Amino acid sequence: MKYKVLRMAQRRAGESREEFVQRWRAEHPKKAVVSFATGEVALGGAESPFDGMSATYFPSEREARAAAEHFSGDIVMACDEHAMGQKPQPQIKLKIVRTVYRRRDLTPQQFKDYWLKNHSRLEDRVIAESPVQKIVATFALPEPGQDPAFDGMVELYFAAVDDIRAMFAGPIPAMMRKDEENFVQMDAPAVRVVCEELTL
Repeated sequence: MKYKVLRMAQRRAGESREEFVQRWRAEHPKKAVVSFATGEVALGGAESPFDGMSATYFPSEREARAAAEHFSGDIVMACDEHAMGQKPQPQIKLKIVRTVYRRRDLTPQQFKDYWLKNHSRLEDRVIAESPVQKIVATFALPEPGQDPAFDGMVELYFAAVDDIRAMFAGPIPAMMRKDEENFVQMDAPAVRVVCEELTL
């Protein structure tokens, strides 16, 4: 598990994608992981709520929470991150970023526990049976009296665009959606955006 500040932002009015990428990279400290939306959304997705997303890592939850107060963006959240699995030698070019909300009858901890103890078994199958190279799950650290922008986020890594299409054409998405009914609010807005990622 890692602690991080997740930051999402849209381009400024009149700012080109290239200008945004340059600025976004310059604004982040070394070792931050930054992702840029390609403009393409994955199956079932809505328009991307961000042009850039970053993850800046911290040694403890306390430090991540404190740092989140000094970051700016359309969405800024302290989170914890869990590596859910990967192929032995992953080849990574693109990823799908998908945000989800917990089912309304579950607490944040129940939502997280189900994902890590139950849904993770299916994610192992995804790694074994599909072109997905790596899976990372992120959970919002609850703030008393505040609702986070979302409760969880999954990043699915791929070697090529054709691999994304192949995965969605197979049985994996239906299998995952069926299990998500146990812990995800299925009628919440779907954000599924394709991104490129780099480490500064």
